[in-house]
Amino acid sequence: MNRPLVSERATEGARRSEILEIASRLFAASGYSRTSLKDVAEACGILPGSLYHHFDSKQAIATELLERYHAELDAIGRRWLEAPPLGPEVRTADRVIALGVALAECGVRHGAALQLSAYEPHAGASADLVELARRPHGGITAAMHRVLTDGADRGDLVDRVDLDLLADQTCQTMLHVGLARLHQGGTPAAIAALLCTMLLYGVAVRAPADRVLNRSAAMGAASATIAQWSSDPDDDADERRAALRAVARAEFARRGYEATTIRDIASAAGMGTGSVYRLVDGKEALLASIMNAFYTRLSAGYTAVTASGSTPIEKLDALTWLNINARERFSEEFEIQRAWFRSYPPETSTLSDSLKERTRLIRDVVAAGLDAGEIRVDGEPLDVVGLCVRDLIWVPPGVLRRSTPRGVFAHARATVLRGALAPAAR
Repeated sequence: MNRPLVSERATEGARRSEILEIASRLFAASGYSRTSLKDVAEACGILPGSLYHHFDSKQAIATELLERYHAELDAIGRRWLEAPPLGPEVRTADRVIALGVALAECGVRHGAALQLSAYEPHAGASADLVELARRPHGGITAAMHRVLTDGADRGDLVDRVDLDLLADQTCQTMLHVGLARLHQGGTPAAIAALLCTMLLYGVAVRAPADRVLNRSAAMGAASATIAQWSSDPDDDADERRAALRAVARAEFARRGYEATTIRDIASAAGMGTGSVYRLVDGKEALLASIMNAFYTRLSAGYTAVTASGSTPIEKLDALTWLNINARERFSEEFEIQRAWFRSYPPETSTLSDSLKERTRLIRDVVAAGLDAGEIRVDGEPLDVVGLCVRDLIWVPPGVLRRSTPRGVFAHARATVLRGALAPAAR
């Protein structure tokens, strides 16, 4: 008697899942804010009216994608806390890698939800959706912390490693694998394993002492760049355009790029909208001007460090310090960048050329280190190794919020350069 009803429900459930999968691909490829319900309907091969039978809004789709993502992360966290697939008797490195791979593959499966969590929905999104996107991933961090604590209790980790920072960094870095299409060339499992291996074993064959690293020419170049950022905030020769850019930067960071209008910027700057348009072509051009100025200054620091006469390890160390200070000095630009990536995922953004150039510089440093026998990384192509090193010397913002810049830098030296594992556990 009830079989037709059950069949209808199963068909409807399958159709909802198909719509969610297609919408997830579109959101991940084009950005949530730039994808309409009409786009989703066309990709599904149905009329927009038929789509409303399953979801009453784009936010309803985003909400269900986020709920599915959080549910899978929570399940992974519970499994590793209550009945881990690999118990404490297994090598610490193998346990960290196994959990890391599970997180990376989850991030890849839920690319759109991961993007929403990393960059947050646009300013017009409902409070419930924003709250869901901001929800912390406490379960997986607790699970990673348990794995690391088990390892520390049996002497597998060095004393200098901060387990809280390492657990947080490992989880955030693993999920980031799902954001980075620039990781093409390796599977999610291979990328996750390589990143975990770098944190556990370090990339340096013999890392110099801190006093040597602190006196390197590369560190001198990084410090000079950081000092210049503070003394010369904007090098635009047109003072009015520089002042307008400063106001727009603050407004974009405070309101969100999508919610900020030229009228808002003009009002905050005490100008008429016509005067603003005489200085810039529009909001998008103003955003590009702000971000290109930031990228130019950061890239100048990269060039100075990589052109120094230092060793490859000294250069990676100095670039890490440069990146940490960039997060501090250009906090507004990083906040704006999140909004930019909401509309234009990194691989489609016209601003990605600067990122690719800095990635090339890192790859060249890594190549020189491999050739000189200073860096040890096996099993993956150079391009993939360079991208993984890039990810690790850009410490996740959540980790930066847990400590001071100096504390985070000491943590980076203790893990990325020297490795968290004790010699006997390697």
